[in-house]
Amino acid sequence: MNRTVCRPRRKNQRGNALIEFALCSTVLLMFLCGITGFSRIFNIESMAQGAAEAGVLYAALSPANYNNLTGVQNAALADTGNYPGATATASLFCTCSVGGAQSTCPASCSTGSSMTYVKVSVTIPYSPVIVYPWVPDPINCTQVAIGQVQ
Repeated sequence: MNRTVCRPRRKNQRGNALIEFALCSTVLLMFLCGITGFSRIFNIESMAQGAAEAGVLYAALSPANYNNLTGVQNAALADTGNYPGATATASLFCTCSVGGAQSTCPASCSTGSSMTYVKVSVTIPYSPVIVYPWVPDPINCTQVAIGQVQ
């Protein structure tokens, strides 16, 4: 019968597992913070896109709404849940044909009536939990939505 005898640990190897855990857990924590921060950017980008689309939908309800650009901006900001630092800008432009050149409203078109569009841009600043030297702070997440309102 062949028996393996366990060798006793040397005194100078005690605590190696604790040191390895401390080193590995620090690196893993940094990865976890980076992944969490990266996913928060996607969440804020999605929030900005939804807010811009909410502004366009508000403008599309009636001519009184799209002529009130402050109301369009307020509707977009309300959709962010009043996120601190969020800004919204709205503007109107007209074209004479789909995909045509933009002009001020009302446009004088030779082919008939012009089409009115509203453009809503929402910017939400994002500050990462851990500031890395190669990542700007804050990161501005901007989304734009354009819709025909008339």
